[in-house]
Amino acid sequence: MDRDLAKPCVKKFNGPKTRHWNSFHLKYAAPATYHQGFIWDRKKPAIGPFMTDPDGNVFLDFVSHVGSSPLGYNQPELVALMKKIQIEPDRYAGSDIISVYGDDPESCEIPTTSHLHHKVHEITKHLGFNKAFFSNSGAEAVENAIKAAYDHRKNRGYGFTFLGAFHGRTLGSLSLNRSKVVQRRYYPEIPNIVPFHYCCCKTHPCACEWTIVENKRKISQLRATLDKQIGIIDPKEVAYIILEPIQGEGGYNVPNREFMKEVQEISDQYNIPLICDEIQSGMGRTGEWWACEHYGMKPDYITAAKALRVGATIGKSSMFPESGRISSTWGEGNATASAVGYKTIELIQRDNLLRNAREKGTYLVKRLEELQTKHSFVVDARGIGLMDALELDNQKRRDKVLRDCLKGGLFLIGCGFKTIRFLPPLDVRAREIDLCIDILDSALKKAK
Repeated sequence: MDRDLAKPCVKKFNGPKTRHWNSFHLKYAAPATYHQGFIWDRKKPAIGPFMTDPDGNVFLDFVSHVGSSPLGYNQPELVALMKKIQIEPDRYAGSDIISVYGDDPESCEIPTTSHLHHKVHEITKHLGFNKAFFSNSGAEAVENAIKAAYDHRKNRGYGFTFLGAFHGRTLGSLSLNRSKVVQRRYYPEIPNIVPFHYCCCKTHPCACEWTIVENKRKISQLRATLDKQIGIIDPKEVAYIILEPIQGEGGYNVPNREFMKEVQEISDQYNIPLICDEIQSGMGRTGEWWACEHYGMKPDYITAAKALRVGATIGKSSMFPESGRISSTWGEGNATASAVGYKTIELIQRDNLLRNAREKGTYLVKRLEELQTKHSFVVDARGIGLMDALELDNQKRRDKVLRDCLKGGLFLIGCGFKTIRFLPPLDVRAREIDLCIDILDSALKKAK
């Protein structure tokens, strides 16, 4: 498949081979978040954002496996690296055993977990970070961040989260979620979790819940909760504040800059560890290595995964507990994923993909704003870098647009309750953005 010439082409949507594979898979697979009608045939041609299904239909994938495939399909150098890796066991007890490849780390032809540690340090040292713990997933990265914070503070363990948040599906990370009821219904949660409003207002001062007036003072709810005179929680009892610099599952909500400044100032004032969940927004997605950099934030921990191919809890050495407090059989021990994660960072650096994310992200948002002007039921177009969104007036219309896009050869998914998210590869081209907009525009016309 030639990326310069490839185009979406759907001859028969959800064809017989696709339906057969779908039925075969779902016969014994528990219900999850599968997207019906979209199946990637790994045996068929794919490159960049283009892939082929079992019936030969070509789709433009602007989801990038929910950001976990940051360079799209079949990036040639990643494919070449995968062919070189012939290791068994591929996954090993990495928290107990250090595995190497050859005599000397300086001349090693295949990056190891050890090399990934050095690479992660390269892209976080400007934040003062010098340690990381690798795990299997983003949820585990969050679990280890809050565990480390609990250990560091050694107090009653209050955790501050925000409305609209999504931090994972393990019980600990799930306890922090405030995005959708289906994710939390009937599940117990860890104690002392306190949610606050996440301010997305585009102007400041704003009229949303994060500002209140008390004793002729205008302060945030977060500050009021910790205030010496009117507060209800002693700051010394708070173990951490956790937030997404840009909310993902909750709706691709871009925060108010003054709100983010307030969160950082409160963290600094009371020495409360600040955890920035960058599982979807990090690794260059927004045009900086970490989305928190857009707001001048200096968190105590960053959680990463998806584009990194492994989960990672990253911070300063002083913020991690003693040996034995965090560990995992597979943690630190995924040979292939570590090598691919290392190479991914290397390619982003070499090919200046942070700049491409900024430039193409600006172009994508501009094209989305054109659609907002054109279609009255489009409420908002927003985003930073290549983490962008189009919000419609209701969920039913949003879901119809997504379905019609898929029938037209464009794969997009929703977030929040009525928003469409855009996660193209970090090396996306203007031509591919234009193809996306053309199909999306056609689907929006059908939704009137």
